Amino acid sequence: MTMNGILTEQRNAAYTTPRPDVFALVPSTALRVLDVGCSNGALGASLRMAREGRKVFGVEIDPSFAAEAEHHLDHVTCADLNELDWTALLPGTMFDCIIFADVLEHLLEPRNHLLKAKQRLQPGGCIVISLPNIRHISSFYSIFIRGTFPSRSRGIFDRTHLRWFTISDAIRLVTELGMHVDQSSYVIRLGDQGGGIWNRLAIKVLGPIQHFFPIREFLTYQFCLRLIAAK
Repeated sequence: MTMNGILTEQRNAAYTTPRPDVFALVPSTALRVLDVGCSNGALGASLRMAREGRKVFGVEIDPSFAAEAEHHLDHVTCADLNELDWTALLPGTMFDCIIFADVLEHLLEPRNHLLKAKQRLQPGGCIVISLPNIRHISSFYSIFIRGTFPSRSRGIFDRTHLRWFTISDAIRLVTELGMHVDQSSYVIRLGDQGGGIWNRLAIKVLGPIQHFFPIREFLTYQFCLRLIAAK
């Protein structure tokens, strides 16, 4: 396999998982779910199986992923999210939950997409977002110790990222849109790569105190937030 093939395989693996961290924040009562950036439909498939009568719709830019997702979801729109016309997307359909899992950092105007998504929510509906944390210790090491801002096929320094967020940045953004964080979770990781005995040990030991400031801010590699309209 060529190096480009290896990088493509790594990238696909990073974006085609069922995402249990995101799944956990989708309310069990949500019957109409929109997965923006649904990839191959793995997350949507698990959501459909978890609740009888639940319909999951997807939006995906990659034609091959979109074709695969069609087998798992109720409907998939293949479109560039930066050019997505929200008024033409399933007209008249309102959603109980809209998911942006590792999507906002790839968008030119993430704020506008969140605002338009908010307008497509049923009363009491929510938005679930997942973002990489640029404040993670691996970023500090790369930028301040090694003196480089890497360009990689996956992770925090994915070369297709257009935006970077700290946890505070994300909370500030959603607050400006008239929403607040109803629930959150954090993926603890000691370095840029996941897995391995040390990461498993860190999750076991630090997971119960993940909301403690230094753990949350510097060892969170990826964070998920569930957003609801502010009262």
